[in-house]
Amino acid sequence: MDHFRRYLVPAAALEVEMEYLQDRQLLAVQGKAAAKVLQRLAPAVDFGRVGFMTGLVATVAGIPDCRVTRCGYTGEDGFEISVAHSHAEALAR
Repeated sequence: MDHFRRYLVPAAALEVEMEYLQDRQLLAVQGKAAAKVLQRLAPAVDFGRVGFMTGLVATVAGIPDCRVTRCGYTGEDGFEISVAHSHAEALAR
């Protein structure tokens, strides 16, 4: 976070806001079957309709308040799931 604070251009210049969520963990589901995998874990959401660089809050694998984004950075399509630290291991399993 020190690196970001040191080099981040003032928010007014970029219309960007950054919030560090230190009580959360990030898990990624990547690859061709990513949407199908997440669909089984969160049937209330149509992950085929979640566009690239968008996100939503959903219950995933019975865990509420998961922030799911489709912002893959590996070159492979996929989703990133931000989950409360206390639920990260359960979600990974």
